[in-house]
Amino acid sequence: MNIIIDTKGQLDLRDKNQLIESDDEDPEKFDNNEIRLLGIIARDFLKQDENKKNQKIKRFSYNDIDLDEFERDMGWKNDINHVPENSFNITKLTNEIAPIDQILKKSVIKPGLEQLESIPSLRENKRRAHAKKIAERNKTKGKEWYNLPATELTDEVKHDLEVIQMRSVLDPKHFYKKNDLKVLPKYFQIGKVIDSPIDYYSDRLTKKERKNTIVEELMADAEFARYNKRKYKEIIAEKNKRQYKAHKHAKRLKK
Repeated sequence: MNIIIDTKGQLDLRDKNQLIESDDEDPEKFDNNEIRLLGIIARDFLKQDENKKNQKIKRFSYNDIDLDEFERDMGWKNDINHVPENSFNITKLTNEIAPIDQILKKSVIKPGLEQLESIPSLRENKRRAHAKKIAERNKTKGKEWYNLPATELTDEVKHDLEVIQMRSVLDPKHFYKKNDLKVLPKYFQIGKVIDSPIDYYSDRLTKKERKNTIVEELMADAEFARYNKRKYKEIIAEKNKRQYKAHKHAKRLKK
């Protein structure tokens, strides 16, 4: 015995002899156009479903992971908070915050550690730390002198500094300020004079006239060579004169 329960208020319920709902219809009643339309709708639905599956697979692939959605699902991130631009690249972010090279500078483990007799301590001795601070401080003149460096004193630089100290002898007609230091300076810098583009070519030095040091320039200067030769002769003549006077004085003492 079949029992039919009316839930929609159908008027033709007493005349029905089959258990078919009012929404269902006989497939034989559909036209070809309606069947084609239903096929198109079903195909589009299947395509949409397949695209959603592919998007899910692509989104959760190992090569391309949506970190924003992952952090949001884990409860680590809120939409209200500001997200930095480079949050997707974790390695780049960690390198910017604390680079590995800077961290390993303070490390005791360095190349050649196995050759040492004992492992060096991480904490430095107070005396060594104080000596290191003094060495670092002596590398420059100080902030008041705009961190003027201590230049290495080679033979060429030493000769140039000595010439600069004796600059009053080079040209007696020219007045120079007296030297503040009797010894060679420790903190100094060497610059290069560049020709002005306004000057004409005849006013500039040629490549042959350009020298690396002040001493070479003086040796190549003909006027300075003549002056130096004349002064040398005067010094030798005065020295011989003094020796002659001393010899005569010694002879008189013997008599």
